[in-house]
Amino acid sequence: MLQRVLAGLTTIEGVDQAMLIDNRGNLMACVGSEGNVPPIETASEMVELALETCAALGTGQLYEIWCEGESRMMVDMAGPERIVVLSGKGGRLARWRHALDRDRRIIATTPQM
Repeated sequence: MLQRVLAGLTTIEGVDQAMLIDNRGNLMACVGSEGNVPPIETASEMVELALETCAALGTGQLYEIWCEGESRMMVDMAGPERIVVLSGKGGRLARWRHALDRDRRIIATTPQM
């Protein structure tokens, strides 16, 4: 089920990779273009730095990270131990977020196989 949901996210304009990692940075599921290595380390480092920043500034809980530029990445805290990462080039990040909102419950509750 996770693979099917992630595959659906890669049909969004601009999304090349969709992956699910746990809160320790371990890959749980991934769908993307063949031959492309998922950006696990980059996503894990971003989450770690953002969590440290939230704690240092006392701004509260981290929900998502948007990175825009030539290549894009969106990191979403789908559940306590599930982090969804979408990466690619082009497309609209707001559309990426809307698609994640639609599938959040499935992503947060489907057991890993």
